[in-house]
Order: sequence, then C-alpha cells, then structure tokens
Amino acid sequence: MSLTSRGILADAVTLWRAERELLVALAGMFFVVPMLGAALLLAGLALPATEDPEKLRQALTAFYTANLPAILAINIAIEFGTFAIFNLYLQGGGRTLGEVLLITLKRFAAFFVLNLIAGLLFSFGLSLFVIPGLFVVARTWLAGPALAADPAAGVLGAFREGWRRSAGLTGFALLGLASMTMFLAFGLVILTGGILGTIAALIGGAQAVAPVSYLVTALLGGGAWVALALIRIAAYRLAGAPRQGI
Repeated sequence: MSLTSRGILADAVTLWRAERELLVALAGMFFVVPMLGAALLLAGLALPATEDPEKLRQALTAFYTANLPAILAINIAIEFGTFAIFNLYLQGGGRTLGEVLLITLKRFAAFFVLNLIAGLLFSFGLSLFVIPGLFVVARTWLAGPALAADPAAGVLGAFREGWRRSAGLTGFALLGLASMTMFLAFGLVILTGGILGTIAALIGGAQAVAPVSYLVTALLGGGAWVALALIRIAAYRLAGAPRQGI
C-alpha cells in the first residue's frame, strides 16, 4: 500500500467511524475542557500597549510564571488524551473507555518522557537552524504511536521504530500533512472569532458572545487534535504495511 496523503486521510476517516463514540468522550475530557481552560486563561493576559520587544517578553514571562501550574496541567491533560487515543486503536479493538484510560495511565510516564526528549531535540535543532528542527519533528512524529503499539520496546525502541517508518520523504510528507491540518484548524478559529466579533459589534453584546467564542475555540481545537492523532495512527499503520510498486 502506498503511503500518500489521500491514503492517510482515508484511513483516518475509517478510524474515526470505527470508534467515534469513545473518541468524542476522550476529546471532551482531555482536549475540549483543557483548551477551554487555556482560552479562559489567555483571556486574562494583558499585554502592555507598546512595541518594545523586551517589555512584551517580560509581560509574557510574568504571565507564564504566574500560571505555570495551570499551563502544565493543561499540557499534561492534552498529552494524556493523545496517548489514550493511540492506545484505543493500537492496543486492540473492543476495549471500554475505562480499560483504555487504565492502560494509558500505566504507561503515560514513558510517553511523557518520549515527548520530553522529542521536544528537547526539536529545540536543539531549531536553535541550529529551522530545517534541523523540522527534520527532528518529521522523523520522531511516529514514535508516539510506536510506543502505544509496542510498549515493551520502551522509549528508545519507539524512537527507532518511528525513525524507521518515517524514512525517506515520508517524514516530511507527514509533517506537511500535520501542518496543513493545524493551519486549517487555526484558520477556522480565526474565522469563527471574526464572525463572533462582528455579531457582538452588531448586537452590542460582547460580554455575552465572549464565552461562546471560548467554547467554539475549544471545540475546534479539540477537533483538530483528534484529527492529528488519527492522522498519526493512520500514518503509522500504513508506513508499516507492505508497499506496492517501486
């Protein structure tokens, strides 16, 4: 089977249809709720009315320092939800929500370490130049699904398998597909925000529309994260399937 964007998207749709009820439950708990919290948190961010980069940096640093526990909790919840979706599909079908959550909880430390290492490698690559950072993302993007599929291999084994399956141009094709998904998601968020802002201006009800905009943003963000998780699973499955042709 050839690894193409069309094939990955088609398989992702198939995955969605197979477990959409559990997916909605997982997305609601670990994507939508944390992202709603993030939207509310960012709503309280007051940037100084200046173009001075140093003052803006100081304001952002103060904001992140003051809200570090909440920010960490939001990120951990989203990572947990992503790993739960991986386990839902790559640990055998027919599992209940409780079984999926239990498996995820038992193995989450390894997934967290894997993401931490990948993030450090990405930061190092980005500090050298943009291309090395993107290369790291492209070649480690399938390590998460690999860990879910074969937890006995450990973190290093997952990196090796993810590296193997993203060989050649495949890794950059996956990165392009992921970037396109996120671009469309952020585009929808911006478009929705503009529409809601226009409605608020017309009816003079900005205070009433703001909570709706936060909820819509969280729903769109949750949907994008589900799509990314399914794309990663589909790519992992197809990259390991026998190839047809040259």
